[in-house]
Amino acid sequence: MALCLCVHWLDFRAWFRADDFAWFGLAPGVHSFHELARALFSPRAQGTIRPLSERAFFLAGYYLFGLHSLPYRMVIFGTQFADLALILAIGRRIGGSRAAGFWAAVFFTLNTSTAQPLGWACVYNEVLCAFFLLLALYALARQSEAADRRTLRRFRMLEWGAFLAGFGALELNAVYPALAAGYALLCARKGLRRTLPMFAVSAVYAAVHMAVAPVPRTGPYAMHWGISILRTLGTYWTWTVGPVYGRLVPRLADWMLPAGIAALSLALAWFAARKVRAAQAAGVVFCALWYLVTFAPLLPLRDHMAEYYPYIPAIGICWLGGWAFAEAWAAPRWTPRVLATAAAAVYAILMVPQLEASQRWNYALTERARSLVEGLAGAHQRHPGQTILLYGVDRDLFWNAVRDRPFRLLGMANVYLAEGTERSGGGQDWGDARDFILPGGVAAEAARRGQLAVYDVRGPRLRNITSQFAALPHDARLPERIEMGDRLTGYLLGPEWPKLEGDHRWMPRRASLRMAAPSSAGRSLYLRGNCTEEQLREGPLTLTVTVNGMPLPAVPIAATSFEAAVPLPAAVIGQAEMRVLLEVNRTFWPPGENRGLGLAFGTIALR
Repeated sequence: MALCLCVHWLDFRAWFRADDFAWFGLAPGVHSFHELARALFSPRAQGTIRPLSERAFFLAGYYLFGLHSLPYRMVIFGTQFADLALILAIGRRIGGSRAAGFWAAVFFTLNTSTAQPLGWACVYNEVLCAFFLLLALYALARQSEAADRRTLRRFRMLEWGAFLAGFGALELNAVYPALAAGYALLCARKGLRRTLPMFAVSAVYAAVHMAVAPVPRTGPYAMHWGISILRTLGTYWTWTVGPVYGRLVPRLADWMLPAGIAALSLALAWFAARKVRAAQAAGVVFCALWYLVTFAPLLPLRDHMAEYYPYIPAIGICWLGGWAFAEAWAAPRWTPRVLATAAAAVYAILMVPQLEASQRWNYALTERARSLVEGLAGAHQRHPGQTILLYGVDRDLFWNAVRDRPFRLLGMANVYLAEGTERSGGGQDWGDARDFILPGGVAAEAARRGQLAVYDVRGPRLRNITSQFAALPHDARLPERIEMGDRLTGYLLGPEWPKLEGDHRWMPRRASLRMAAPSSAGRSLYLRGNCTEEQLREGPLTLTVTVNGMPLPAVPIAATSFEAAVPLPAAVIGQAEMRVLLEVNRTFWPPGENRGLGLAFGTIALR
């Protein structure tokens, strides 16, 4: 544990970044038990449902500690320490000595797959899932050693408790029955029958999860069955006994990395073969079983290979390596000791520099995220009624400190990027950055009205450049996208629109607005909004759209939430602007309103 803290010291000091803010963002929306249940159990992030490791971890942490990272790090590392203790305890049973378990825990601590689970808070699910799997397996092992029925019953309850709790950490927990059955078959035959009901629980969990959150058929999370599974397994093997992504730091001769991986693989294979010949195959087979079973659900993800995926499977290989190292040093001759020490040195040379480099990279990103978020908090205090525009944001800062909107936690509704930000960085992937770009014309108008504060993020602290920005020439074109919940675009709306309400505006029966016209063919007018169930009781609504006096196809609305893309006529291409007229066939009069309301709009844009 002391070694873990020393080796991962930068991980322990890291702040938050990227997906962490998405999970923190759940907290402001929880005001009742119903909202809490939805936050904990509704499918999110590729259909995952992880109420303990993501939802409860971030919700409870935010309510108790806000954005102070130390308590989160203490929980993450405390769980990791428990993992190491369990790895040691189970490794002692597999290898027959406490030294075997000790060295397994040491090798696991140095593995590069531990960098992200310990350094990136949102990957805590891996650490917590490993804890539940290891705790359940440890309880199973203790059942075979129980001297009385009371002790047996206590460890059986512990195994079931850990198994069931593991479903709240990660979907991978469903493989535990296979691990338990394998361990019982190899090391404790009497416990095999007690593992069978667990298969039914995992099957029910898998069926329910598939029904609630079906596996995507396209995209990076689509499953691919075929020969690619073997190639994926081969790649993950090199990431297990060598550094993730096959990176050797410092840069040495090209042959050294494959030579080191090959040497370690041969050493493990030789030790395993030796144990099989000596009729001690049970431990070897279980180590391989752990590796393959915990990797099995991940291998079809051919297009989404993550550096933290080997974290749990690597435990099996570390058990085997710790066992081999301990036996070599227990041998009476010096030859096996020298060879084992050389192999351990090769492992450390491959792992430790890359582990340190990964930590430095992660720590630097979290520090940049901290600087931006804390700078935004100060800017919000200085400009409580203004929108903040960020100038100089690069791709890394966007993905780690802007995209998941940490500014919502500060009570800031609108933070934007300067126009042209998404075109910097040599064509790198900016994802959905366009949703954050404030058009130059809107920015210029907002600066003129005193509604905008502009900050340059290039540097250790945010720098106010509002006056310099206002003095620059700006493109006066109207925007292609209007967020109706943004007061900066209010000057583009007709006087008939009611006042702003949160992130949307209600229209009366008829309302107008101005926006940019398309410069090329094939564009559509995208409309996103809502209505009430009361409005739909008399049947679907009909939205009529007119652009520059030309009627477009009517949009039927039969649900309380709607999205529509209406093709635009060729006659508007290249015009200076579009005047859009929206009209709904009927309105309703909510209590307290002195006029009828039609539809609530969130976004109107060209697509």
